[in-house]
Amino acid sequence: MNWLLGDIIEKNISKRVFISICIVAIALSLLDFLFTFISETSDLSTTYRLKDAFLFSLFSMPASLYQYLSYICLLGVLTGLGSLKEEGEIIASKVLGKSNWSMVVASLRPVLLIILLGFIFQEISLPSISQTNEENKLIKQNRLSSDEGYSIASESSLAFFQSSPNRELIRDITIYEIDQNTKIVKVINSKTAVKQVDEWILVGSQINNLQTQSKSFKERMIWREGPDESDMRRILSPKYFSLRELGHAIKEEVSEYRKNNLKLEYWRKIFHPIMTIFLVFLATSFIFGSVRDHNLGQRLLIGILFAFSLNMAQNLFESMAVVSFIKPLMAVLLPLIIILLLTILVWQWRSSKF
Repeated sequence: MNWLLGDIIEKNISKRVFISICIVAIALSLLDFLFTFISETSDLSTTYRLKDAFLFSLFSMPASLYQYLSYICLLGVLTGLGSLKEEGEIIASKVLGKSNWSMVVASLRPVLLIILLGFIFQEISLPSISQTNEENKLIKQNRLSSDEGYSIASESSLAFFQSSPNRELIRDITIYEIDQNTKIVKVINSKTAVKQVDEWILVGSQINNLQTQSKSFKERMIWREGPDESDMRRILSPKYFSLRELGHAIKEEVSEYRKNNLKLEYWRKIFHPIMTIFLVFLATSFIFGSVRDHNLGQRLLIGILFAFSLNMAQNLFESMAVVSFIKPLMAVLLPLIIILLLTILVWQWRSSKF
């Protein structure tokens, strides 16, 4: 098991790095919650209350944590290894025969565990949490006007709904049934639709028959042309999808603009764990490299400035990819290449000092 967990020295390094990452994650989560909550208080109304703003800010934290996981690991490794260095434990580890590489591997072990857990969470739960949180906010703020929402067309109907808090619930549905001459013959209004097994059930539907000029009401009725998984992939935001769903959505999409957004989200999620690992190598180069004489505060400042600059560069490249100036894959790869080149340069600079 030594190759997996390491000896007692490596376990101590891994433990310190893991604790530091957790502290950084908690600190950034609280800051993110605070800033989001303050921002949301400006939108308070009779329907969107302080409790709603609090809950929205709270459930926004998982998405923010995963989005900034790479930078959290960067700062966590800088803090953990930096504190070990200031306490003399890095030098003691070298005296006991530990190389820089073995200490880098030890600091990488907790990062790999966090990456794995984060990736599983992103694939299973995070998209649905984000979808529910953001859609419920729009509903409570009454920001969904009559010309906003989602539209789905079939051979015999055109359906419009304003929100979908999750994949099994749709709210405020209007269905226009048409005949062979594309003339509207029936209008169905329903507050909600619930998916049960493979069928959509309209709840509380008012049916306006334009041919007979009559109205009727049904408590429950089957919506046979309700949206399937393919329909939902065409209309929902790419950030609500897992990697598997993004792959299907890219194949099905015909709009170049939306396809670029889907590809950008796809490659971002693919390379997110790799970027985290690259940033860990960069963080360790700050500890063992030419900046080894800097104190912990200076290392953290370097890490924060670098993370901020990298985040700005990512946003720039991704914005260019959306409007087709560069390919989505290149927009994600360019920051990775910058990190890799910078890490190599710092480590080579370190080697030249000895």
